[in-house]
Amino acid sequence: RFSQTRGVLMTASETNDVKAKRLSSADYAENFSDIHPPLTPHEAFVEADRCYFCYDAPCMTACPTSIDIPMFIRKIQAANPVGSAKTIFEENIMGGMCARVCPTETLCEEVCVRETAEGKPVKIGLLQRYATDTFME
Repeated sequence: RFSQTRGVLMTASETNDVKAKRLSSADYAENFSDIHPPLTPHEAFVEADRCYFCYDAPCMTACPTSIDIPMFIRKIQAANPVGSAKTIFEENIMGGMCARVCPTETLCEEVCVRETAEGKPVKIGLLQRYATDTFME
């Protein structure tokens, strides 16, 4: 059996150290934990309440997937995270993954009106994660 690494074929004996369960559960949890923990329902509600729901939403213009950001945040504020997730998934089927890896701090959050006025944008990425995680549970 061969595995391909950087264009070089390696025999199975050369990959003996590649196996499951090399890390303890504690090491795995520490090494692969979230940099930013998810929001609790209360934190999500408070954060959603900070949004101005701008008519010409610069955050939406900055989003490469054109998610209706004010709408999904408004649904979180209305205690409807499942509806919020549906709004996200209508534009981006990979919205849950994007909530974790998208550089929101240089896209939607950077142009947030709260960022330009106060230096503290609405946490759009964490709100997106809250909505999509709630939907997937």
